[in-house]
Amino acid sequence: MPAPSFTWSDLAGREVSTASEEWRLECEVAYLLSLPLPKRNAMLDGVTGSTDRDARGIKGVRGEAAVVALRAQIQRLSEIRKRG
Repeated sequence: MPAPSFTWSDLAGREVSTASEEWRLECEVAYLLSLPLPKRNAMLDGVTGSTDRDARGIKGVRGEAAVVALRAQIQRLSEIRKRG
């Protein structure tokens, strides 16, 4: 089994394993931050009135608390990146 690789995490403020939950979260938050705001909101909150299972959004799958936490992490990563 190959040794795990490590990379810098802006959210953690240190190197983390690319196989870790910290890195998975960083990747998810970075992806959501990269989306245009309307698309990000649809991804987080789902598409109102849609009956499509895939349009439920993260809120429909993981719940409101998960979306609140993700929005906080998106804001935090945005601020970290603005500071450079």
